[in-house]
Order: sequence, then structure tokens, then C-alpha cells
Amino acid sequence: MNKKILFFIAAFFSFQSAKAADLLEVYQQALISDPTYQQAIAQRLATKEGVPISVASILPNIALSANPSVTRSGYAGSALQTDVTGTNPLTPRNNTVRAYTLTLSVTQTVFDFGKFSGVAGATATSKSADATLNAALQDLMVRVANAYFAVLRDEDNLSYSEASKLAYGQQLDQIKQQFKVGLKTITDVYTAQASYDSAVASYIQAQTTLANDRENLRVITGTYYPHLSSLSENFPLITPQPVDVEKWVKTAQLQNWSIKSSQYSVDAARQAIHQQFAGHLPTVSVEGSLQREYSENINDYNNVITENGPGTQTNRTIMLNINVPIFEGGGVVAQTNQAVYNYQVAQQQLEQTMRNTVNTTRQSYLSILQGVSQVGADKQAIKSNISSLAGMEASYRVGTETLVDVLNQRQKLYQAQTQYATDRYAFVNNVLALKQAAGTLSFDDLRAINAWLIKDKA
Repeated sequence: MNKKILFFIAAFFSFQSAKAADLLEVYQQALISDPTYQQAIAQRLATKEGVPISVASILPNIALSANPSVTRSGYAGSALQTDVTGTNPLTPRNNTVRAYTLTLSVTQTVFDFGKFSGVAGATATSKSADATLNAALQDLMVRVANAYFAVLRDEDNLSYSEASKLAYGQQLDQIKQQFKVGLKTITDVYTAQASYDSAVASYIQAQTTLANDRENLRVITGTYYPHLSSLSENFPLITPQPVDVEKWVKTAQLQNWSIKSSQYSVDAARQAIHQQFAGHLPTVSVEGSLQREYSENINDYNNVITENGPGTQTNRTIMLNINVPIFEGGGVVAQTNQAVYNYQVAQQQLEQTMRNTVNTTRQSYLSILQGVSQVGADKQAIKSNISSLAGMEASYRVGTETLVDVLNQRQKLYQAQTQYATDRYAFVNNVLALKQAAGTLSFDDLRAINAWLIKDKA
């Protein structure tokens, strides 16, 4: 019975390892494993704590302090005590007083333009962090998809390269056999050998590229995927909707998360100017305190405290503090100027982000339009090259075509196949890049692309 259970468990995990993972599974793993995205989450949480920190500076500040003390003092000379005869002085004794003070103080800011500006700046920075995290999430979707389809592209190229290597190997064997019976020259053998060696090198390169891209996917997900679901040959080549690049650009300017983050950063930099300029302005605060003093003369000396024995005293204070800065060595002016320059930096960063976003939007849109026709053209080119290769091989057998012509045509077929693999996956990546630039990329888009995949075993 135990052997059957162990066999079932082993078979189950063997099946799971052979099962091809799809895009959604890889993305969900990346959500919890990608270090870059996890850093963005932690950075957002850290940045948002700046709001309560800033707000705390304008809320009431309540403090309670306790100061216990013990005082010992001795008396000599005229203060010495004498016996009942009044002639023999007694040994001086130490007088000890125990006391402690409790103070409850409350301070409330009434006007401090710098602190109010700090709260506004922290709020803007918090909103910028939210936008940055949304941008990081969309960036994760794109990075996962790019790495995923890079592996599929490499697998296709490896299969094309292997088929090409086998074809060149068969042709080399035929040439060698024909050379042995005197039908081919040694030059033909060398030419076929060179083409075969080149095909072997291309195959090894394809293996290396595939291994590297699998590792690139592992960097994002923390998991090695030996098998991935493949992209259907009949996936739809859809043009962007709406079919107007200017509408996409306008959407990107309004909704792109990187632009929003930069806009909030500009707001925060503006508030920083106000915060530094506040060094020229007065501040007003209200402070109230309640103080109770307890004291006890344990040696019963009347000249230590005003009353014999323990005493209690209560003090209540309310103050209005007005602080008017006059001159601080020019530091406020310098800090304000520095904040102004930082604001200009933030403005230029916003402008650069907007230009890059518009550029990416236009390029992605045009690349999709090109890809619709390019992928179709690549398919036709493969069919054409296969037909041409078959015709050349037939002509070569009857002597109307040379070996070099056949080898060149086979190389053209391999190039057409690899170009097709590159263009079809680039089309999918451009679709995602366009929606990322427009700020509309979501999980639903990945789900739609995942529907184009075919789950199978390697």
C-alpha cells in the first residue's frame, strides 16, 4: 500500500514538472518573487509614512515628566543644637529632604507655515509613491511578458536551427558519397562542410541564448520553468483601437503612471520651496503646563522647608509663544534658493518623462501596425523559400543549379524562419508596451494574451 502511495506521489510531481506553465502562472509567481516589484512596494510604504510624521508636527504635543530628588545638608556654628544645660554642643546631624516634581505640558502649534507646507509636500510625495507603485506593477507585467516570449522565441529558433543543421548534415553526407564515386569535387565537399559547420555553430548559439533567457526569466520569478505554453500560430493580429495615434498620445499624457508620479513630485518640490521660505515668517504656538511639587523633611528641621513635615505646591501656566526670526546668517535664503533649483529639476524630469512617454506611445503604435503586415509577410516568405529550396534541390540534382545556390537558399529559409519568430513575439510585446505607455495595461490584458497560448508538454 505504501509503495502505491509513493508511486502516485512521484507520478503526480512528475506530471506537474512536465506541465507547461502559462503566462498568468508565471506572472502570479513574479508578483510575490520579483525583487524589483517588492522593493517598489516597500518604498511606497516607507514614503507614505511621511504623511503621519508631518501631521504629527502640527498636532498637540503632550509630555509628562517626573523629577525625584534627595537633598542632604548639615549645619554647624550658630546653627548647632545644644543639650539642656546649654553648655555642651551636640554632634551636628544631616538634614534630609525628599522631593519630586510632576509636570504635565501641552504644546499646540497655532501658525507655522513651514510645518503646514511640510504636510502638503508629504501628501504630494505619498501620491507620487502610489503612482510609482502602479507604474512598477505595469512594468512587471511587461517584463514578465518580454522574458516569457523571449524564451518562446528562442525555442522556435532552436527548433529551426536544429532542422537546418540536420538538413545541412544530410546534404554533406550526400556530397561525400558522391565525391567517393567521382560525381562531386573536393570543392563541393568543402563548401558543404563549411555550411554544416556554420549550422552547428548557429545551433550552439541558439542553445546558449535559450539558456540565458531562461535564466533571465528566473531572475524575475525566482523559479526555473523548463516548459512554457507556446503561442498559437493563429493568434489574432489586432490593430490598436482606436485607430488614431493622437488619441493614444492624449490618453498617455493623462493616464500614464510615470507622468502622474512626476507631476506629484513637482507638487512636492513646490511645497518644499514654501517650507524653506517659511524661515522668514513668524511662528505661533500655545503652551500650557500643570506642575505639582511634593517635598518631605524627614528630619523635622523647620529651617529646611517653610512648613514642618511634607508639603505640596501646584503651579499652572498658559503661554502664547511668538517667535519672529530676524537673521540666521543667510541660511534661509540659501535653502530657499536650493529648493527653487530642485523644483526646476523636478519640472525638467516631468518634461523628459512626458516626451519619452509620447515617443514610446507613437513607436509602439506604429510598430503594431507594421507588425500586422510584417508577420503575414514573414509567413509568406517562409512558404516561398521552402518552395524555392525544393525547386533548387531538384534543379541541382539534374545539374542546372549549383551547390552554392542550394546552400544559400537554405540559409535564406532559416533567416525567414527566425525573422518570423522575432516579429510575431515582438508584435505581442508592442501591444503591451502601447497599453503601458497609455497607462491602461491591466491583468485583463495578460488574460487575453494568455488565451492565445497553447498548453502542452514538451
